[in-house]
Amino acid sequence: MKKFEIALFDLDGTLSESGEGILDCVRMVFKETGRPLPDEKTVRSFIGPPMYDSLSRCGFDHEAAKEGVEIYKRNYLEHGIYKNRVYDGMHETLSRLRDAGVRLGVASTKYQAFTDRIITMLDLRQYFSVVGGSNVVGTLPAGEAPRRDKPDVMNYVIDSLRQSGSDRVVMVGDTKYDADGAAKTGTAFIGCLFGYGSREEMEQYYTLGKPMFVSSPAEITDIII
Repeated sequence: MKKFEIALFDLDGTLSESGEGILDCVRMVFKETGRPLPDEKTVRSFIGPPMYDSLSRCGFDHEAAKEGVEIYKRNYLEHGIYKNRVYDGMHETLSRLRDAGVRLGVASTKYQAFTDRIITMLDLRQYFSVVGGSNVVGTLPAGEAPRRDKPDVMNYVIDSLRQSGSDRVVMVGDTKYDADGAAKTGTAFIGCLFGYGSREEMEQYYTLGKPMFVSSPAEITDIII
């Protein structure tokens, strides 16, 4: 019997190593808007949360943050998206989980179009029944609820994958945002120490109990099945 029926995966720092491309594009936002670049720790904190929120934390008002998001998106599509690689062993892990009957989904706060494109580009689409990203850009399709933060995206993916109310769900991620999302949606949490967040922050933000941690993709399988 599987320990979990549904497993959700974050994208950046969990499925793929993508920091170089993200951070290059963040630096371009500050350069093109003529603003001083924050310290490296602040720049690295852009990995994980929605870009608009990160820019707001750095003093961008609403209009400036919207402009910054567009600059980021343009640079990311031109070059940042290609600085992305799947972590060693992740294909094997996902294949084993899928073959064991675990229902798999992606839950990322990256824009939906970017999330779809990256998952396809990295040849990961074959493993996932649902790929969820942020959709709060432009006009939403009729009847579609906004998905802005991690809990929004997670609930969307869980609802799409769930077959019964008793299905056991686990979130696999690498930052405090993933841990917090898991806590707020009532799921178990596996923290990936090979990603971009810290164990201490994940422990702090997962308030439902003690999170589980892995140091490599291969270890994820043993926890889930």
